[in-house]
Amino acid sequence: TLYASRAAIGIIMCLGPYNYPLNETYATLIPALLMGNIVILKVPTVGGLVHLLTMEAFAKSLPKGTVQLISGSGRTTMPPLMESGKIDGLAFIGGSRAADRLIKAHPEPRRLKLFLQLEAKNM
Repeated sequence: TLYASRAAIGIIMCLGPYNYPLNETYATLIPALLMGNIVILKVPTVGGLVHLLTMEAFAKSLPKGTVQLISGSGRTTMPPLMESGKIDGLAFIGGSRAADRLIKAHPEPRRLKLFLQLEAKNM
């Protein structure tokens, strides 16, 4: 007998690729929201207006604080959030070295739930 449990994890940091279509950025966000998590979405600095308008739509339809938007360089914005220890899950699309740095920045990396799509550009 197999049992599956679906439950919210907590606060999920979602990072999509900076050089890819919009759908890949939201491929990490939508499942996290559907499972009842709080989401921090780090959006690419390119195409920011599209993300801002999308986040406004989410803000109008979801409870306050459910989705937070962060923009800027991933190297400067993400490590402080990971170091805080308040992030429960990391949904990341990108390079393995960048993912490794983020995971190691978390004070309890073994507690962190990971959803990774790494090195997609090399496929």
